Amino acid sequence: MTGKKLIGMAIALVVLAGIALMQQTGGQKRRPAAAQDGATLLQGVELNDIDGVEIAEGGASVKLAKKEGQWVVGSLFDYPVNFKKLADALRAVAEVAMGSPVRAANVDPAEYGLDAAKSIALFRGGKEAVKIEVGARRDASSGWANQHFVRKGGADEIYLVDYDFHPFDETSSDWIDTGLINVSSSDIVSVKVGDVELNAVSNRWTLADLDAETEEFEPSEANKLRMALQYLNCTTVADPAQSDADLGFADAVVYTASTTNKTYTVTVGGEADNGRYIRLSGDVPDNVKNWTYVVSSYEVGDFLIGRDKLVKEKEPPEAGPAEEPAAD
Repeated sequence: MTGKKLIGMAIALVVLAGIALMQQTGGQKRRPAAAQDGATLLQGVELNDIDGVEIAEGGASVKLAKKEGQWVVGSLFDYPVNFKKLADALRAVAEVAMGSPVRAANVDPAEYGLDAAKSIALFRGGKEAVKIEVGARRDASSGWANQHFVRKGGADEIYLVDYDFHPFDETSSDWIDTGLINVSSSDIVSVKVGDVELNAVSNRWTLADLDAETEEFEPSEANKLRMALQYLNCTTVADPAQSDADLGFADAVVYTASTTNKTYTVTVGGEADNGRYIRLSGDVPDNVKNWTYVVSSYEVGDFLIGRDKLVKEKEPPEAGPAEEPAAD
């Protein structure tokens, strides 16, 4: 085979490969192309300088602010922010590529869901540094379910970006660390609540005032009391301005669990929406002291198990067969 023929075959193969690639990709949707200059959604914004975030959608809103070096949820009584969530969200949105505008003039905002947009504003030195309006999500059938239409600072240009903005929730309680405490049940050696006192003796739970002659101990219910501090979570934080009477602590139930060297106290107050108010004291982390939390009814129930659930009446022994009268 001559050199000319080899070169001709090579050119033909390249052409065929190009045609095949065009056929393969021709019907697929593509991600929005990044702008040639690599512009990002937060271009020119230094994240370390940001000291405030405001998010609003519909009638709900949340305000986050950096006060005295600590991020707090301003719309939730200045409770500390879950900083990892905030940092991750800001870093993620800062890396979102802008691409080229999909529309730049004669724009109907409603066409892109921007008439009822989610608003995300970042502040620097108390002044707005950048504002992002997040519109409609691109139809999932297009293949990129996370894409949203956005615009910055009320400008006319509308962009399609590949980010879902889900971390930027407009509910205040979603910006706090809801995990309060986690103490392994195997470390608990005693529990006291109301008229109940449980103690671990040789790895067995015992009820202090059990009447062994008439009562039987229910260890499964006792284990719930022992496990009450495992992965204890709240749903939100109560208003610190409310009084003990407002929150039902005038008739509180006090639960105390001890390990060999630490003591944890949970004071259970009145009913809240979908739960009960509680306070934590003793050897609990400092960041959860001096706050009143709302805990779900399901979780708080384990702190309220009474003696009636821990014992049951002992069944009388079955009578043996009657003795036969002695023969004469």
